[in-house]
Amino acid sequence: MAADQFILSLCLILFFGKLFGSLFKYFGLPAVVGEILAGLVLGPTLFNLVLPHPTLAVLAELGVILLLFSIGCETSIKRLHQAGGRAAKVAAVGILAPAIVIGVSSALYLTDSLFTAIYLGCALTATSIGISLRVLNQAKQGQTPVGNIILGAAVIDDIAGVILLSVLFNFASQGALDIPSTLLLIGKVGLFLFLAPPLARALLYIAKALKPVADKSGYEVIIAMVLICFFAWLAHAFGAPALLGGFAVGMALSRQFVSPINHYLVNPFSFTHKMEQSTQALVDVFAPIFFVYVGISLDLSQLDYSLGGILLLVWLSILAIFSKLIAGWFAAAAWRTKMVVGSAMVPRGEVGLVFAELGLQMNIIDSKLFTELVVIIAITTLIGPMLLKWSLKKLPNTQES
Repeated sequence: MAADQFILSLCLILFFGKLFGSLFKYFGLPAVVGEILAGLVLGPTLFNLVLPHPTLAVLAELGVILLLFSIGCETSIKRLHQAGGRAAKVAAVGILAPAIVIGVSSALYLTDSLFTAIYLGCALTATSIGISLRVLNQAKQGQTPVGNIILGAAVIDDIAGVILLSVLFNFASQGALDIPSTLLLIGKVGLFLFLAPPLARALLYIAKALKPVADKSGYEVIIAMVLICFFAWLAHAFGAPALLGGFAVGMALSRQFVSPINHYLVNPFSFTHKMEQSTQALVDVFAPIFFVYVGISLDLSQLDYSLGGILLLVWLSILAIFSKLIAGWFAAAAWRTKMVVGSAMVPRGEVGLVFAELGLQMNIIDSKLFTELVVIIAITTLIGPMLLKWSLKKLPNTQES
């Protein structure tokens, strides 16, 4: 991409993302839906002003990494651990239900290949952690018990999605299931999640000690970005989603960070709080790029607009939505809470698009199936935040505090 084209594309993404996001927020709708629609307007679906490109994809990924960093800053490891059992149940059902329902439906109506049907089912097990958590944060529900269940379940879903993708990739390449490499990947991801937050915390103490006394050069924001980028790279090296690296650094900055070393070291709250504040502007700039780019990645003009094609897509989209809503029933006793958790699991977003793109590149799915899969992902990505916004209004006031 030429420099002038990149600059113009970035200008359009930022302007229309802010415009549509603000309009939707004004009318009481999730800003993230407006940002995704801005991408549909700018991209191949409507005006074709901005095309998907690897450079923009990198910026979009940086946006979701920064968003997860911001969420991590407000996350309590203790409360996340307390929600672990229910989050695991929600994640398990949220993976199994779509895989089975969509896989069987795909085998019956979409393809004669059993492996392709399984791939389509697995592609729709994903949950877009960034989309739902942004809606929760805007509604000030991110750090409630229900927010912790959603966060835990979404993280598990993301990790499971990466492992599933690796398993299917190996099977497509070698024609057999490579169990040792799958177990190794699971072990590496688990090791990263266990070691990354305390390691990031230790590096924070070193960075604080090395700060010049009279420094006014933006030391905190530079250190924050260095740590975020380093741990995002480290997460990728371990086989985990890069966004978990940003999340780990955010948890290390959290004032609610829990670790045995806390008993022996003074909490560096003033330093970490300044790091968090100084990076907020970066989050506000880069996070919308991700959501707009999700819309740009979709090309709804390739749809089969025959009656049969539309009915099939509507049916599969309904299955994709309800198979995730079912997961919410394992979250708590109150039906309102079940609805919130289930709605938060609906958007497939960027993880589903990665599945779709790799499936096309590996010839597991053809261009027609790719378009249909992307459309189902788009529908869940648009419907999910609106369902979540509606269900949050139904929560009792006691859960809002």
